Order: sequence, then C-alpha cells, then structure tokens
Amino acid sequence: MKKDNPKHTQELKFPKAADYLEIEIMAIELPVELIVHILSMLPAKSLLRCRLVCKSWLNLMSSTEFKVMHLHNFNQLNPRYFVRRMDNCFAVEELYDVHFDDEAFGLDIGTEIEFPFDRCRVNICYRIIGCCNGVVCLSDDGEFIEGAFGLFNIILWNPSIRRKLTLPHPMFYSLRFENPIVVLGFGYDKMSDDYKVVCLTSSSPARPKVEVYTVKTGIWREVMFPRNLRCFCIIQYCSRIFSNGSVHWIARDPTPGVSHRSIITFDITTELFGEIQLPEFPADGSLMLSVVGESLAVTHSSELSFDGLKSGNTYMVMVMKEYKNPASWTMLYHMHYTGLAMGRPLRLRNNGDMIVELENRDVVTFNHNEGYADYGTYVDRYQESLALLDVGDSVPNKEAMDALTYDVNLMHCLMDEN
Repeated sequence: MKKDNPKHTQELKFPKAADYLEIEIMAIELPVELIVHILSMLPAKSLLRCRLVCKSWLNLMSSTEFKVMHLHNFNQLNPRYFVRRMDNCFAVEELYDVHFDDEAFGLDIGTEIEFPFDRCRVNICYRIIGCCNGVVCLSDDGEFIEGAFGLFNIILWNPSIRRKLTLPHPMFYSLRFENPIVVLGFGYDKMSDDYKVVCLTSSSPARPKVEVYTVKTGIWREVMFPRNLRCFCIIQYCSRIFSNGSVHWIARDPTPGVSHRSIITFDITTELFGEIQLPEFPADGSLMLSVVGESLAVTHSSELSFDGLKSGNTYMVMVMKEYKNPASWTMLYHMHYTGLAMGRPLRLRNNGDMIVELENRDVVTFNHNEGYADYGTYVDRYQESLALLDVGDSVPNKEAMDALTYDVNLMHCLMDEN
C-alpha cells in the first residue's frame, strides 16, 4: 500500500506523528504514518470517539500538528458552507445549516445545526462576527441599555464538536460612552496557534479604545490604536473580514466635509494596525468588504437616475489580486440591475456563481445567465475542526437533554412512590 505523499507531509510540517502513537496493531500491522493519515480524514465527531481508544490516540488528537493536518485533509474533500437563516423575523429564530458546494446548493435545506445558546431574552439575535477554522464567533453587542453596553455577550462556538467558550466582558465594557460604537473582529494566529477577538470601543469622533482577547490566556488586554491613521471611524455596516492573517474594516476620516475612506487592518499575529487604499469609486454609494476566492474584495453599489427619476442600480465588485498592493485592484463584476437592493458578495462558489447578501440581509445566489435564487441570511465557508477541544464547555444536544430530563423525572417518580 502506498504511503503518504512525502511532499504533502512536509508541507504540513508533521514529521513527528509517530511520537504520538505507541499502540501495536494486533491483527494487521499498518505504518504509523498511514494510521495518522486515515484518522485525519475522519469527521470531527468520529475523532471524538477515537480519542477514547487509547492514551496515545488522545495525545495525538490533542496535538497542534494533528489538528492542522485534519483541518486540511478532511475539509479539502468536503467543501461546505455555513449558513444562517431567519425562520421567524418576529421571534428571531436562527436556523443554522451546513451545505455541500454541489448541484443541490441553494435547493435543499442542508444539515441543520441545533442552536445551543440561551433564548430567554426576547427578540435578541446573535450576530456572526466571523467564521474561522470551524470556529464561529457570535455576539449580541448590538444591544445598548441607557447609554451603556447592556447585555454584551461574545461566544466562540465549534458546531462540529459541540464546544463553546463564553468570553469575559471586555475591560471597557462597564465604561459609559456618549453614542457608543462597538466594533469586533475575529481571527486565527497561526504563529501562536491561538484564536483572538479584537474589540474597538469609541464615542465618535474620538479614537477607539482597543482590546484583544486570546483563547490561550483567557483575558483581555489593551492595545494602542495608532495616531497616524487618518481614517479611524469604522463604518459598522460595512462588515468585518478576516483574510491574509488580518481583520479588515472600512473606516472614514471624521474631519467635517471630508469624504475620504480606506480599509483599516489589524494583524492578528503582530497586533498592529495598518491601512490599505481603496480602489477608485464614485463618491456616492455604499461600500462593503468581502472575500472572493482567497482575495480581499470590496463592492460599491449606488442608484442610477435619469431626469431625476430612479432607473435602477449599479453594482461593482473589485478584488485585490496581490494583497496590500493597491495597483492590483481588478474589476470582477460591473452590472446594472433593477428590483434588487444588492449588498455585498459573500462567497464565490466553485461553479462561478456569486453568493450575494442583499441590503435587507437576505442572501441570494447570483448567476449572470439564470438570474438569482433566494437562500439565507449569512453564508461563510465551513470547516470541521478540533478547535476549542480542550477549552470551554460542551454543548449537549437536544436528544441528550431530553434523555436527562426523562431520567430526572423518573427519579422523582420513584422517590415519590417511596
């Protein structure tokens, strides 16, 4: 039997796999490297059971090297999307699905993921800050009470292994701001193998207070925002994107009468801010950030008018072919349309269709030849992973909770009989 591709193993920097496996295969003897490769192709749920086989397998699957290998191997063969839909806009019932990127995309309902968090608050919807390596960052930071931040929860959630981590409140959480603005970002630091959340808190037009939370330390700490950036008032509705190791936002110059805008970056590893020049767009219209393929993208949408009457909209998508090189901005789409309030592109599918978010937060798949089809409210790439395996809390599923309730009720009945 052919062993692992040496080139593939070298790319993943996984030369010490044998150190984690010490068991002997009784009936048949397989090379240790092959066993590791087979395990790396299994779904995350199956790996949780495999951890119980022996201590050496437990150590293997807890190692950073294996987590990286599994993230690459399993998801390369299973390209999927994480989707959030709103079942009832009045009751705010979030439904989460996982869809394969195949012919049935947008037609079936996908594999539903049970929403694991508290719904005791009325009309509260968690906002998705980002999705990275199978970890979803959720927040309800849009809630403000009497000028303060009210109930402000940030949760990291890995649906594939049913683990969640509730973050402590940021240090500036208790401070009162006039017209408070909270901006969040989420990303993964490959150098330290750590997940980070960045929180910018400000009261316009003051420069923001910046805090960074790291999963490994479990604490927030302050980071200084540079004084040399002209644009520091981040435009919330323009979204936030994690790409090329940095979180990106669109910000504006707060100087009265100045309409200058640019992309503000925060490097997750170095924790330094930077700036990227936007492509040339008309002064009017709205801008949104996205990722198309592996490239940073920005969209511009504006109304068209003729003799003072609205005659449709124009929609442009520009992608940055070479990261941080403003000269590499390239036009991907430039279209005129009517009847749709286009927002931003979310993803470019394998078949070339664009998944686009509308201004009303609905999501459609757009094809130049066939038009569009309704879909959901949030779409991002989904990757199964073992992230958060050793931190946070497990999330029991509905079946487990029902079984627990049954056992408790049965116990009470037996006690009453006695």
